[in-house]
Amino acid sequence: MAFEPGIVDLAQRWSVRVDSLKPFPTAFGLPHNFVAEAVLTDGTRVVLKITGYHDELANEVAALRVWNGNGSACILRADLDRHAILLERIQPGVMLAEFSDDDDAAVRITADLLRQLWIPRSDGLRSLDSWCDAYERNRTALLAGVDGFPKQLFARADALRRVLLESTADPVALHGDMHHYNVLQSDRAGWLAIDPKGLFGDRHFDVCQFLRNPFRPVTAAENRQRLDHFSELLDLDRQRLSDWALVHAVLDACWSFEDGADWRPKVAYAEETLTY
Repeated sequence: MAFEPGIVDLAQRWSVRVDSLKPFPTAFGLPHNFVAEAVLTDGTRVVLKITGYHDELANEVAALRVWNGNGSACILRADLDRHAILLERIQPGVMLAEFSDDDDAAVRITADLLRQLWIPRSDGLRSLDSWCDAYERNRTALLAGVDGFPKQLFARADALRRVLLESTADPVALHGDMHHYNVLQSDRAGWLAIDPKGLFGDRHFDVCQFLRNPFRPVTAAENRQRLDHFSELLDLDRQRLSDWALVHAVLDACWSFEDGADWRPKVAYAEETLTY
């Protein structure tokens, strides 16, 4: 296991016992993270996470420190050189995805959580402008319609992105990846968020990833209703939510394009967002 030497070293340095080198099952099965339960010397159950997403870890740590356990898991230790963090073990830790049959309730829970996380602090967080820089990197190719990528769709989303970023008022700390698998039920404080991207910018952006989840067919009509509810619960601009949904969807397609992955499903979703 690629992570095993680092796990042994960190367990010794942080005085924790990792009972099993088998990681937690995750919603996405990502091979780039090792996340496992560990135990402190006093018996406290914690979580050890080592990530392959090195560029993102500093922002995750910054966000968790900004929130300090208010609406999120508590961070106990961090070693950016070893790409590792030690976290509170959320109990019972049931994912919001388990409650996805009641979509209205899932929206309310997420809205309540976002309201706690949106504080006007940028300490170490990544700007939303920077997070969207795949538009800049891929503009020449995608405006040329390379490989059939719909250039009009890209141009529309790119123009919206500029307007939205320039018109952002009262930027806040953002989770950046708020969805049903990153919200866990907690005995300590109701529902808590995990795995933030650690961004800073327009709060409307933080609703976008919710629309992509849970992993079941979600209709355009259902997402329109979700946006209606989020706008009412969080006093957000309904059109701005829709515009960010398109920008976010095309951004996802840009990432797939530059990674050499199949971007067509992402484009299909982006085109669907035009009806949101």
